[in-house]
Amino acid sequence: MAVIGLGRVGLPLALAFARSGLRVVGVDVDAQRVSAVNKGDMPFFYPEVQRWLKEALAKGAFAASTPSKETIEHSDVIVITVGTPTGQQYQLDYSQVYSALKEVASADLKDRAIIMRSTAVPSTMTTIVIPLLVKESKLRLGVDFAVAMCPERILEGQAHRELYELPEIVGASDSLSAEIASQLFRKLSPSKKILITTLTGAELAKLFTNIYRYVNFALSNEFAIWAERYGEDAHEIIRVANENYPRSNIPRPGFAGGPCLGKDGFLLDSGTTFSSVVSTAWKLNEAVPQHVVMTLIKSLGSLYAKRVTVLGLAFKANSDDTRLSPAVKLVDTLKAYGADVRVHDPHIEETESLREVLRNPEVVILATNHDSFRNIATDIDESGCEFVYDVWGVYDPGAFKRAKYMRFGKAA
Repeated sequence: MAVIGLGRVGLPLALAFARSGLRVVGVDVDAQRVSAVNKGDMPFFYPEVQRWLKEALAKGAFAASTPSKETIEHSDVIVITVGTPTGQQYQLDYSQVYSALKEVASADLKDRAIIMRSTAVPSTMTTIVIPLLVKESKLRLGVDFAVAMCPERILEGQAHRELYELPEIVGASDSLSAEIASQLFRKLSPSKKILITTLTGAELAKLFTNIYRYVNFALSNEFAIWAERYGEDAHEIIRVANENYPRSNIPRPGFAGGPCLGKDGFLLDSGTTFSSVVSTAWKLNEAVPQHVVMTLIKSLGSLYAKRVTVLGLAFKANSDDTRLSPAVKLVDTLKAYGADVRVHDPHIEETESLREVLRNPEVVILATNHDSFRNIATDIDESGCEFVYDVWGVYDPGAFKRAKYMRFGKAA
């Protein structure tokens, strides 16, 4: 089989199938990435999958390659996992999808199955993918070849568990495609639950899942702002509200973004002209970095020429992924107000070391809740900083004897 796209979705999936006994070729247009993967080097931070890669290469169960017609024709199943990003104006970019589809369609698709794993706007399968493949191949869907939509729902950094544990959504318009896709994913686990739906139903299910989480995070962030206005601490209030109460599971406030949560609402909402809960949630979550900066300006008077250290640049804990990261937006906003910003993220080589950024800062902001940051409150307090702003409420306020401690959701 072939997996097209060796990113954070495609590479773990390809290696999981290789571990299940299939011979897998991972396809990517980036020749440097292909070369690195074939040497056993991960293109992103993921220790568990790094082990899978070494094992699969040693067994000859996996190899990476740049695109070719021969690779497609030597594969019974082709899984497309390329990105569907949005541009700076949040316009949809399907260039990677079209490139992958044209590569697939250039080969003989007789007796082959194409599985779409990439996140897509509802009806993409029925209005783009299938028409393109049928037109180019001149074959009959469900008779000569199969097509299914099996959306990625894995939490980033948890593929090593969730690929085996989560139910698999299979969207198909014919029984042959549904059966082939079901059999494929049961290779990962014979007990894996398969949920059959329509092609568009599968696309919507993926979007609904992420948007549901994103809207809940927005609600929690709005609670945080209300708590600040009433002079209270949202973290403590949410803890009390959730404690042993079966109808309340409010997430803690903090930055919400990334390549899925920050964009999937637009894949659903982009075709509407009305104001929706999704667009309101996006506006609220996207405003949190600005809220942090304005809170600091209220306390300091100005950020101009202030030495500000930002801890964390990734969009989530224990990741090196900065795509659509609110922490990146925070850094840009601080610079726009004239701050002298230094950044440390233990998972991103391009940032400075912790020792360097804690050398006499005036303000320290915890922007990403990496595990490695949880036990450095004393180091921060002894750095000479005047203010500590904790976006995630990670630290005990009592840990800071010299610096003034502030956190999102708690009145300053």
